[in-house]
Amino acid sequence: MSSRKTAMLLAMVLVLAFMVSAVPVSVAQASYVDDFLATVGPMCTKDMRDNRILASFTLAQAIWESGWGRSTLATQANNLFGIRAYSTWDGKVYDRNECVLYNSWTQLVNTKGQSYVKSYSLSFWRAYDSWQESVNDHSDLFNRSSNYANLRGNFDYKSCATLIVQDGYCSETEYTGVLINLIESYELEKYNYDFGGNGGSTATPAPDVQTDPNGAKTIALSLSSLYMETGLSYGITATVTPDTAPYTMISTNSNIVSVSGNMLTAVGVGKADIVLNSGSLTVKCAVTVKDNYGGIVADGAFVRCTADGDEITVPAEATHIPANAFEGISASKVIVGNGVVSMDSGIFDDMGGGFTLCSYGNRVVSDYASANAIAHININTGWSLDNASSLVSGISLYTTVELINAYYKAQGLTVSLADSKGNPLDNTDYFGTGSTLTVGGASYKAIIKGDTDGNGIASTADLLTLKGYLGGDDSYLPARPYRKAADFNGDERITTADYLAIFRSFTA
Repeated sequence: MSSRKTAMLLAMVLVLAFMVSAVPVSVAQASYVDDFLATVGPMCTKDMRDNRILASFTLAQAIWESGWGRSTLATQANNLFGIRAYSTWDGKVYDRNECVLYNSWTQLVNTKGQSYVKSYSLSFWRAYDSWQESVNDHSDLFNRSSNYANLRGNFDYKSCATLIVQDGYCSETEYTGVLINLIESYELEKYNYDFGGNGGSTATPAPDVQTDPNGAKTIALSLSSLYMETGLSYGITATVTPDTAPYTMISTNSNIVSVSGNMLTAVGVGKADIVLNSGSLTVKCAVTVKDNYGGIVADGAFVRCTADGDEITVPAEATHIPANAFEGISASKVIVGNGVVSMDSGIFDDMGGGFTLCSYGNRVVSDYASANAIAHININTGWSLDNASSLVSGISLYTTVELINAYYKAQGLTVSLADSKGNPLDNTDYFGTGSTLTVGGASYKAIIKGDTDGNGIASTADLLTLKGYLGGDDSYLPARPYRKAADFNGDERITTADYLAIFRSFTA
């Protein structure tokens, strides 16, 4: 946490203590408080429904981080949570140093230059078109970072407020009390979405249900989001009451998804909305169609797997895996990303034995594997992307391109991997020193400790390279990544100790 946040925390604790003790919740609040709650509260409700991060918890963080929406970042950049921007960020960037908004990180660099960006590296913040985007990105951070896996699907606000400090979001223990006090003092739990009794305390109407003002008519769709693979079909239910009321259900782009009765068919790659209309009432289901997606994800549930092959990756959009999702499927490896927060019993009964569940530190998956006597591998990458130096480190020897692709695919990210000469790498290739990983619009040169010749493994060739360098010929290790790779023990020197450590790495 930055010093700015620390100072704000101390000030907020004092202000909050006064407000809680001196101004009962029943007394009319300052107008900006009511306006903020009325505006951001429903945004957090929708976000909880879509992303399963507790709305009252998100709202409390937004209140404190943004000063009830009145901070510079909140007003100038629509950034409610103080999330910084780095080169991997593909959205708008707000430069706090000069109070200038840029359309992208690239525009910032092209306008101000690398020297300026390096000098003011802590002055750049993510910017959004709306507060809703800020709320969604905040939950996306929690859903994609393994640090915050215990917040996904956690609907106990006291638990969330405690765990976020333990997870390293900040070091100030007072932060827990601030969030709890905000939630309780302003009754923020009323903004929690009700998953049919599985979370939340209030039956907040879902965005895909509408009722006219006099209550005479209601329309609803059974889904608000659907991800499909080209060629697949899936049913959606339209409900209109009274059932005699006329209605239409159409696709906004029949070249992407077609409608026949209640069946939706994925025709082409892209996005389209299924629109249910009756009089003045309209609700929508957002449909995304991809090639080789591997199944169907309906409102976060991975309802059907269609992937073939030895290895299957559960799509990143999935938050729940229901029973029968893998019916008729066989594989030796199933990779589950960190977005999954719940799994039904008997999911893999039809697959028999002989397969392994893989995850990236997802406790839900590891617990499921243990309870059901399924082999499990926890893929703990430990990879580090250094934006300042454009280097990626922490990748182990003998790491295949397939493993790197699978890791980022499970996080919903597409990467490109090339060797030191810029040639694309095959799945079976090892990722070596000097190779390039490109993700989120930024590229990183790889440092693989022990791999001094760039083939991703440790062998006598690496020893010969290191021997030549130690003999006084710098041409053996011409570039920084290779010298970093030669420093096997990480003591910032290249010595015979590194030679011996590399030798032991492939003779042990």
